[in-house]
Amino acid sequence: MKRRISLLVVAVVFLLLPLASSGQIVMPHDVMGCGGGEMSGVGNIVRGTLGQGCIGVVSGTGYIHQIGFWYLFGEPGTGVDEGDLNPTRYWLGQNHPNPFNPITTLKFSLPQETHVTMKLYDATGREVRTLVDDALPAGYHSTVVEARGLASGIYFCRMVADRFVETRKLVLLK
Repeated sequence: MKRRISLLVVAVVFLLLPLASSGQIVMPHDVMGCGGGEMSGVGNIVRGTLGQGCIGVVSGTGYIHQIGFWYLFGEPGTGVDEGDLNPTRYWLGQNHPNPFNPITTLKFSLPQETHVTMKLYDATGREVRTLVDDALPAGYHSTVVEARGLASGIYFCRMVADRFVETRKLVLLK
């Protein structure tokens, strides 16, 4: 296991050093789907891998890197501070952790200022909670779902912003 972690550290260093001098890289989102796992750090989420899976954990001050490349709330990044980049599309991420108890976080992005409605529904389609109902500026946002008052089971979060509509399945295990 220590050997795998050492190899992962070397791979990450060799991958990120050239990128640090060139700024950000642009990759299609479908390239990021080869692999599994998700771990979050300061403003970053690791989802999947690029190419062959690298399995291991690398951590340092303010970050944990488990499998693959860094993401910045759904947009691929380099792990290098890229400033306050505005998103180019609407996006609703999967809640993390999932299954959850007692709280989970949903991250989403808006390419322009718009009114956002995000509601939580139970498995029968009954609305159980309004999470967001407000005009929000362009950028990256998140909202927290608390399990207080909810029974164990499957829930659906539906986000509506402008003409964008997206739904995610959340699992609550108490």
